[in-house]
Amino acid sequence: MLLPMVMAVAGCADNKGPLLPDEEQLAAEFSRVPMLYTVEAQVEVLVEGQGKDGTAEWKSIFGKREIIVPVRANVKAGIDLSAIDDMKVEGDKVWLTLPDPVIEIESTEIPWHEVVSNVTGMRDEFSNREKEFLTRKGRMKIVSDLSSLDLVVPAQEHAEQLITHLLNSFGYKPVFRKRPVYTERELLQFVK
Repeated sequence: MLLPMVMAVAGCADNKGPLLPDEEQLAAEFSRVPMLYTVEAQVEVLVEGQGKDGTAEWKSIFGKREIIVPVRANVKAGIDLSAIDDMKVEGDKVWLTLPDPVIEIESTEIPWHEVVSNVTGMRDEFSNREKEFLTRKGRMKIVSDLSSLDLVVPAQEHAEQLITHLLNSFGYKPVFRKRPVYTERELLQFVK
């Protein structure tokens, strides 16, 4: 009974109410939150390859050589709250800017049973090296299509909701500065 009263009295300064954490203490609280991936998407692209197996074009007279490879990946987007470095406390308001998003492409895979190839005549099958090249090409296509996935804005919204909840628990009202709108080129820089 005595301990809660001592804590309540110690938490007051000049009858102004409990002391609120400052920027440094809030930054420490944010750094306790792990990387926050709040948006996830399953992506599939089709990559086509044709007869150029490192040999001369004249080999096409011996038949066709085509392949279609599906490449699948799990794409996540989120905000690293420990990276918040633009924060200012004024009264009961905390002004802050969200850091740039983090985008992660993980578990890139090819369902080999779904690969379609057409190798006719006296042409060679596609080699593992060529298939690996097509896999890399598929990943590059996924990266180039990131802007069409609309991952960043929902990730920012979810991060703002979490920050709002956290700051409200300390007695603060968050004021978020305007979110930047990213170009396709900028999105590429956020991919891990």
